[in-house]
Formats: sequence, structure tokens, C-alpha cells
Amino acid sequence: MKKLIFLCVFVAAIGCSGSKKTTTLPAASIFDFDKTITMEGLKSDLSIIASDEFEGRDTGEEGIRKATDYITKRYEALGLKPVGDNNSFEQGYDLNARTVNGYEYILKGENGAILSETSLNKQETGDFVTIFGGSDNVTGSIIYAGLGMVNDSGVNHLPEAASDKWLLVFFSRQHTNQRALQSLIANGGAAGVILIMDHSNPEGFQQSAVQAQQRLGNAGRLSLAYLQNNGRQQAWNRIKPELAAQLLQVNDVASLAELGNKLQESPAEFTPREIEFSLAHKVSSVNNVVKASNIAALLEGSDPELKDEIVVLSAHHDHVGIGRPDSTGDTIYNGADDDGSGTVGLMHTAQAMVAAKKAGAGPKRSVLFLHVSGEEKGLLGSRYYSDHPIFPIENTVANVNVDMIGRVDKEHEENKDYIYVIGGEIISSGLDSLLRKANEASVNLDLSKRYNDLEDPNQFYRRSDHWNFGRLGVPFIFFFNGVHADYHRPSDSVDKIEWEALTKRTQLIYYTTAMIANSSERPKVDNQEFIQKTQAQARN
Repeated sequence: MKKLIFLCVFVAAIGCSGSKKTTTLPAASIFDFDKTITMEGLKSDLSIIASDEFEGRDTGEEGIRKATDYITKRYEALGLKPVGDNNSFEQGYDLNARTVNGYEYILKGENGAILSETSLNKQETGDFVTIFGGSDNVTGSIIYAGLGMVNDSGVNHLPEAASDKWLLVFFSRQHTNQRALQSLIANGGAAGVILIMDHSNPEGFQQSAVQAQQRLGNAGRLSLAYLQNNGRQQAWNRIKPELAAQLLQVNDVASLAELGNKLQESPAEFTPREIEFSLAHKVSSVNNVVKASNIAALLEGSDPELKDEIVVLSAHHDHVGIGRPDSTGDTIYNGADDDGSGTVGLMHTAQAMVAAKKAGAGPKRSVLFLHVSGEEKGLLGSRYYSDHPIFPIENTVANVNVDMIGRVDKEHEENKDYIYVIGGEIISSGLDSLLRKANEASVNLDLSKRYNDLEDPNQFYRRSDHWNFGRLGVPFIFFFNGVHADYHRPSDSVDKIEWEALTKRTQLIYYTTAMIANSSERPKVDNQEFIQKTQAQARN
């Protein structure tokens, strides 16, 4: 009898049969699904992504092809929409892999008289060494630009106009403004830089020449093929001190060193000037095309008015491949943290959001899961996407970028519940506010601002794939655990991953992405200092 009374009370509470009254359960919310991201699931996928079978996932190699196939099959099984080329999950792009076999340098003086004509190849060295760039033929007259110094005190050794001119510079780590020089090359059309280095140690020039010889004949750094058609790759050439003394009309190397020292003592007295010399830089090279691709999978938004706006969740799935062995003889750089951790973080965020959508609680805006390649080669895949966006940049409301979230740095060995956040308030106060609300409502990690500074010497705000969105005015958040002793070494392996930390961080990424996707207003770039920085320091 007691059992019958209890049953009637229980049934009444939920609506007895025969009763017209029913109780409606609350609708599912997108924020109910972050805990579907589990340690076991992340570990299962990362153990495969960072296995020896994937050979370090070097861009253009077989290992990253295996990783791409694995990730795309998972997204296909989840039912995400392929938005790459030809209704596939891949956005393909071409890279140039140029092999330089040698250089020729012709220095002319007044009336076109040849002062020096030498080569750098496997058989000989001469009066110049190309230490960076220089994959195109370039000829131009020479401007003496002192120390290449530009500072906030009004000292400026660079000319106002430098189109097709070489900049002859006494290189000083303390004084030379390499960023300003690069900007003058990229934006001012300068032919390149001629560096006077170690002017008090002439032997250093020959040592650098021998090192450059050893690099000849090897495949050079990968570069985006479509950018090679937009302009030349200017050279940074080092000049033999004895020849530099002739250009600056001093008697010998000792006098050259004295001139350089005087410049450092009184830099404000210097004015750039053109000298009566010109340099022709010629290169002998062979170019090969390397095929690469990004992965693009879309979860379409549920709101008819907001679904055309896109939140891009990005991570790079490449690493550095097979290289020099470590002390154990291991040659495979598995990249479990860099960026296998971010890769599986995206995969499991996607899985949780698909579950939310199936429950009728999908994101209002569309979410693009973007795995880019070529990050380790210079942010190439994200640069390609940002220049060839699948969805218009003006419809991209934010980028959440994830690069290394599976480890703990030395500073947090006693407190593993942290994550470095870069972006946020240094680009968008609204985005920062959404992140903090997401964190408080979910895992409540310590959001460290240590690197969230435009003046931080590490410059992390422009060293991963979020930069290629930020440079176009897209607000971004970059999640990062800091560097560690295994960075870019074979020892960056799965057994070093902090699984609980990875799980909590992935849950925060899910919650933050959901918060942005469902926000009534899109975040705006409202930090003018950041806008000025992007204009002055744009990557080319």
C-alpha cells in the first residue's frame, strides 16, 4: 500500500496517465555540452596524431597527408559540412621550394667601372655572402644608411625614399632597427640590405661564407607560390670588410672599425646619403612546387539572421617532421603538444558542438573548424586562407586560435589550472569580456596575461596563425600553455602531455567559442594601438 501511494505521488509529479497536465523539461543549451569533452577521448586521438606513423607531420610530406586523412574522416563521420575545394574538406595551395646553387655579385663604381665581380657557390667564395632572402635577381644603387637606426628619440638613419636602392648598414644588435629595415624593404621597395658585420673581426666574414656554402644545393624555405608573383624576395647580403672600407672611402679595416664605433658614439649626427656605387645580385636556382592543404569543416549556425557570420576556430596540424637525432637516437619530431594538442582540441570541440546541435542547441553563428598547415614554415596556411577566405573576412566575427595547450611550463608546476591568453583586450575589449564570462561559467582557469602585451619581447601576439586574422582586423584569442624544454624536439611526445590540463583547456575553448557564436553582438577591434601596429609591421 505504501508503495502504491509513493508511486502515485511520483507519477503525479511528472504527470499521471490520464491527466491532461504535463511538465515540460527545460530545453537543452549549447553550454550543457562542454563536459562531453573527456580526457579519454583526447588521449585516444592524440596518441594517433602524434605517433611515429605520422612522421612528424611536416608540410608537404607523407606524414601530414596521413594526419589530414585521419582528421577529415572524423569530420565526415560527425556530419560536418566540407567547405574546401570541390566539396571536399581540403583547401589546397601551392608552395615554392627553391634550391639555390649559387650567387653572383657585381659591384660597379663611377662610370660603370667594375670594382668587384665574385661568386658564392660550392667551389668558391667572394666579396659577398647572402645570409637571408635573395632568391631573385636584383640590381640597384647604394645608399649609406649608417647603423640602420630608428628610435623614439628622433634618430633616423634610413632614407625617406629607397625604391630599388641597396641600404649599406653597419650592423649592431644594440642599434640596428631590423624591423624598420624590413618595413622599408617590404613597403618602400628597397632592393635589399648590405650589412657590414664584425668589422673589427674580418675572419668572421669568411666563416659565414663557408657556412653559406654548406647550405647551397639544399631545398630552401618553403614560400607561398602566389606571393612570389607579387614582388621579389630582397636579399640581406653581408659584405667583406675590406670592400666595405673601399665603398666608404677609408684606408683599411681598422679605419672602418673606427668609423663604425664613432657612429655608435654619436648616432644623432648621421644623415643617410647615396654613394657612387651599384650592386647587381644574381642567383642560380631551381624551383619545385610542393602541394599543401588546409582542412575546412563547417558547422552551420541555427539562427537565420546570424548563420552567415563565422567564428573561425583554428589550429595547425603540421609539425617539423624528421630531423636531427636527439641523445636517444630518435629522429621523429612527433609534436604532441605543438600542435597535436590544439589539433585534437578542435576535433573534440567539434564533436561536442555536433552533439549540441543534434539536441537542438547548436550555435547561432556558424563555426568553421580550420586546421592549417605550414605554420612551422612561417604561418603559410593561415596566410593563404586569410588571403583566399572561404567565407568573407567581413563576415568573420572572431578567430579562436589554439597552439600548444597540452603541457605545463616551469612557472606553473604548482598550479596547472592556467592558460596564457593572447589577444582579447589587446585587440578587442568585447572579446575579452566574452572570454572571462566563459571561463567563470566553466572551468575557471587562471587566465594569464603575461604575454598579452604588444611590447613583450617574445611577440607571441604575431607568432601563430591568429596573426593572419588580426592583421585584417578580425578580433582573436590565442590559447597557449607556454614553451618547455621539449619544444621542437623529438621528446615532444604523448607521454609528456598533462591530460587533465588539456581537457580543461579544451572545455574552455568549447565554452568560449559557444559564447562568441551565441553573443547578441559581434566583438569589435577597439584598440587603436593594435591597429597601428598591424599597419606598421604587416607580414609580407
